[in-house]
Amino acid sequence: MLAWTALLVVIVASSRPAVPVIWGDTPSFVESAFRTLEAGQPTVAGGRDPGYPALLGVTFAFGGDLGTVVRLQQAAWTILILALAATAQATTRNAGGLVPIILVATYPGLLLFRNVVTSELLFAVFLNLATAGLLVATCVDKTARCYAVAAAVLCAALAACFRSQGVLVPIVAVLVGAILARPDTSARLAVIAVSVGAALGLLATGSRFGASNSDQASIVFVPKTLFCNHLNIVLASDAARREIASAAGDRADATMARLVADFTAEPGRWPALGFFGDACLFDTALDRDVASDAGNADGAARAYRRIFLAAVRDRPLAYAGKVARQMAYGATVAWPVYGLEPAIPVSTDDVPHVSDIMTRHGRAAQPIDLQGGPVRIGLLSDFPVISAYLFRALSIAFVIAVIYWTVTAVWRWRPGFSARGGIVIVMWAASIGTAAGAHTLDVWRYLIPAVPMVGFMLALFTVELIEIISCLRRG
Repeated sequence: MLAWTALLVVIVASSRPAVPVIWGDTPSFVESAFRTLEAGQPTVAGGRDPGYPALLGVTFAFGGDLGTVVRLQQAAWTILILALAATAQATTRNAGGLVPIILVATYPGLLLFRNVVTSELLFAVFLNLATAGLLVATCVDKTARCYAVAAAVLCAALAACFRSQGVLVPIVAVLVGAILARPDTSARLAVIAVSVGAALGLLATGSRFGASNSDQASIVFVPKTLFCNHLNIVLASDAARREIASAAGDRADATMARLVADFTAEPGRWPALGFFGDACLFDTALDRDVASDAGNADGAARAYRRIFLAAVRDRPLAYAGKVARQMAYGATVAWPVYGLEPAIPVSTDDVPHVSDIMTRHGRAAQPIDLQGGPVRIGLLSDFPVISAYLFRALSIAFVIAVIYWTVTAVWRWRPGFSARGGIVIVMWAASIGTAAGAHTLDVWRYLIPAVPMVGFMLALFTVELIEIISCLRRG
């Protein structure tokens, strides 16, 4: 009761006014929302994913505004925290398992995204509800297990609609869910089959796979991201260099010089990746250079994709090594020191941009309506030095928990902990694996949605340590 009371106090103390905060991605999301409404199908601009614009569009269609969206995000955060706590209680049967969940509830990195008009918060909600569903499936009977797995699969598909980073999550959820459920009756098999079919339908229509690109940035975004964030492999590959020369034609020398300049720009900004990939990503002149005779975004996208694949085929071990290093780095900062400012930072340059977009689409909003007073993050962000050490310690604890889980899995000790810990680890790896393989985990924002899963792992590990200590004392 004490742990639950503390959790509820944290939830209440974390409440903030529903003030929308504009960040750099917000204009693209708002523009995508209006284009989705006008087209009657998921339509994205600025390289965004379609799930969040669809939510914004529905909100606007029913007369809501960005403040309404913030209230929805705050409600979703509350539901997530309560679901995390209930899952930890159900799987550990120990109040000690709630302590890491209370820390998740106070984590500034998640708290600030309740007010920011971006997809991170809702992606985190569906991602972690999927993990919670799979964990619940380990401690209920067969019929309930099938329904828990079905809910997890649907949540995983919704997460992939909000962020392409989650594209591996539905695949892992289906595979893990099939192992857990093992439907042995036609009714249970039907439940799983319907959930998988519905998930495929969501991915086909509501994710990037089914979205219509409405501007050049969206058309080239994925292939150019792959190309630019593996520029070291591209420049080291003779096959990729030949592809660049073929695509650029007479501009080949100038294109190579521009790529080298982008590669050497701000070398220390992304240390895990080894170079600053966004220097290339936002170099729009490259699109023209590699588009060859096509001279359009589709031609540039095909060229970027072809060059990237040539580089990976030529140097597969270099690519695999990069992904492995990114994943290892992600584990060491699994609970990032993020959001420790006293108030949520606002991109003032983008406030007028959002106002112009809304006015252009018949939704007048003055900049002053979009930029109220500073929104305090509160709680642990008020103690930045202490919080920094705490989060570093939690990341170290996560690595120790993973090592302990590996030992228990290899030696087949503690099967309950091994099974549940394994679920959390594979879902965590799936949630960050796409970012590790396509971009870089130097951008800590990509690790934030997985923090509640780190909390799950620490909850399991905490209870495991309590039980081991109790056994030693009795012995």
